Amino acid sequence: MKSELESGGSVERAANGAARFASVNPWWAQFLDAAGLDMTGARGDGCYIETADGRTLLDCLAGFGTANLGHAHASLLARFADALQQTSVNVFPFECAESQRLLADKLIALSGRRFGKVFFATTGAEAVESAVKFAMTSTGRPDVVAFRDAFHGLSMFSSFMTGNRFWTEALPWKPGNVHHVDAHNFAALEDMLASRKVAAVVFEPVAGSSSAQHWNAHTSARLAALCRATGTKLIADEVYCGLGRTGTWFGIDAIGMRDASAAPDMIVVSKGLTGGLVPLAAVLLGDADFDAVFGVPGKAKVQGSTFGGNRLAMHCGLIVLDLVERERLVGNAAAMGALIEARIAARFDGRVTVRGRGLALSLALDTEFAPPFGRSMSDVWLDLMDGGVLAMPNSAAPDSLRLSPPLIFGVDEVDFLIDRLDEALQP
Repeated sequence: MKSELESGGSVERAANGAARFASVNPWWAQFLDAAGLDMTGARGDGCYIETADGRTLLDCLAGFGTANLGHAHASLLARFADALQQTSVNVFPFECAESQRLLADKLIALSGRRFGKVFFATTGAEAVESAVKFAMTSTGRPDVVAFRDAFHGLSMFSSFMTGNRFWTEALPWKPGNVHHVDAHNFAALEDMLASRKVAAVVFEPVAGSSSAQHWNAHTSARLAALCRATGTKLIADEVYCGLGRTGTWFGIDAIGMRDASAAPDMIVVSKGLTGGLVPLAAVLLGDADFDAVFGVPGKAKVQGSTFGGNRLAMHCGLIVLDLVERERLVGNAAAMGALIEARIAARFDGRVTVRGRGLALSLALDTEFAPPFGRSMSDVWLDLMDGGVLAMPNSAAPDSLRLSPPLIFGVDEVDFLIDRLDEALQP
């Protein structure tokens, strides 16, 4: 792959790729071609992807965590095809669709009934912003706090919540009500919340784009206590880590936020909700916060979106959650994540650090206690691709590698991953 980057032929190939996608994003197409990463036309089957040129790759990315059932899952495709044949109106404002109630009740049940209402949106960013709007309306406060190098989406307001200037440096406007603090800097956070102007603190229980945030039972309880003491809503952004990926149904449980007194006020889920087929997101929240927004006369539809709660997305969500339960994939995510950690600990003698929970993992090269491999994580990533493993560096921490494979990952896939990682780490 590196030799292709250095060859003159890659320049011509990049130009051809840019021309093919001139009306979409020629700059991205040019990058993919130049880096030898263009996989246009790839097909998926289970945990594997076959590229147009015949290569087979173990997919440890799963569409940024969306393909939790893997690719071309037979039962999902068959049952979704049946839903497509129904004649019910897909987007229809003058009803309370039964499928919405069923999916909302299912999510509430999976949460242990810690929440009473569900608001449906189309994307994770939209749902995160909706949760912030609910917090502002419920508290009457204008500000929001997020943690540096987090990721909450790329719509206008959510971009500024990421706390990473890469996503916003080209924008001439900056909101004055978004504040950032380093994860676990509780003194700075306490100072911010003491103003009683902060409506919500937004955090990721298990981060997807950063390897720098690690919450546990102690730190998350401290975070929740600060919010409770100041009347601040706590929003758990589980767009990436929710619905089984961490080896528990919700990421808050994976980090020990099981006590009702430590639970967040709202949870946002999205990516794994429909197995990567259709966009869907949801905000789980309590009755009081929901009623503060929608229970005011004339405000019953004060927040929503055209495709939020559409029938096909509801059916798809119900099918996916049913299959995740039937195939016991939450437990499998916990077991395979533990196996990956054990294999790495045994093979690499502490020189590779694993962060995360279940199958929401980040790998970093640890040079503190052992001699370094003499490789950068970018080298490792590219060599893994050459060896048949699809992964990706974390956008907020490019010196770490993100692993978010399908929840159907098995022992054979773990062994293949570790063998290829061993090869990629050789100097």
